[in-house]
Amino acid sequence: MSAKFILWEKMPYKSKRLLEQEAKIRSKTFFDPTYDIVFKEIFSKKETLIHFLNAILHLEDEAQIVSVEERKPTVTLDTGVGEEQVRFDVHAKTKCGKFIDLEMQRASHEDFLDRVELYGSLLSINSKIDMNRVLLRESQKSNSYTMPTVYSIWLCNFSVEFCNSYHEEIGLYRASDVGNRGALPIYGKKKYILIDLTKFKADGKCSPEMEWLKLFTTMADAKETPQDVDEVLKDVYERMLVAKSSNLFISEVAQGMVTEAEIMTRIGTAHRTGFNEGALDAKKKMAKGLLMKGVDISLIAESSGLTEDDIRAL
Repeated sequence: MSAKFILWEKMPYKSKRLLEQEAKIRSKTFFDPTYDIVFKEIFSKKETLIHFLNAILHLEDEAQIVSVEERKPTVTLDTGVGEEQVRFDVHAKTKCGKFIDLEMQRASHEDFLDRVELYGSLLSINSKIDMNRVLLRESQKSNSYTMPTVYSIWLCNFSVEFCNSYHEEIGLYRASDVGNRGALPIYGKKKYILIDLTKFKADGKCSPEMEWLKLFTTMADAKETPQDVDEVLKDVYERMLVAKSSNLFISEVAQGMVTEAEIMTRIGTAHRTGFNEGALDAKKKMAKGLLMKGVDISLIAESSGLTEDDIRAL
């Protein structure tokens, strides 16, 4: 057997759709920042994450975040019939002990608000456990009820029905305060921030948040790095240049695009053929089709609502 044949034999198989997506990516100047692997790569740099958080949280001067450390991205959830892992896109802790979950969502799905609350609740519980460990290590005592501050931040690349503007904050308010423009949340340690990118319109004002949202809404089709952005954002554009990226990274991004398209096609087919989206048979049929395509089980579970054990049983 020739060396050339052996080399070809070891090369991973790429489907026609995957090759088409790779070609589509290579035709662009920059990656689309809303795709999962690109999003995570952007915020793999700590100073970039700090810059973004200060912008989105509108923190200035002494209130600014100055340091973050990455936390374990997965949290185990007991479903009653088994354990399921919930994976945060970006999970971090600030120097002053605040915890952050940053999520990028490209498409809406059933029970979106429930998912926001589930992730927020898991973030709170996981952060409380972490805080107690630190307290016990430092002082040999803990406070049973004291909770840490958590930020659950969602960037949505779809129209969020309950968002009146591109930046919405959800908190715990008194019902008697409804209609009061000056109302403040009665509990400030759990903050939900939703960014609806479809509602964002650049209005000429210059702020760090505006610059970040311009990046998320225009980078995919940009031809060059904007000249008026600061050094942190310039670095993001530089790192996300397609021409400077490895073939492996391009393939990984393309695979994510193919997987997402396949999931949406399967869901659409289920609707067109009259399946009830909540019906178990429809979910299993969709999951089985995705399995045959080689889609990762965790992605199938997320899109179908089935547990990973149910999917393995198929």
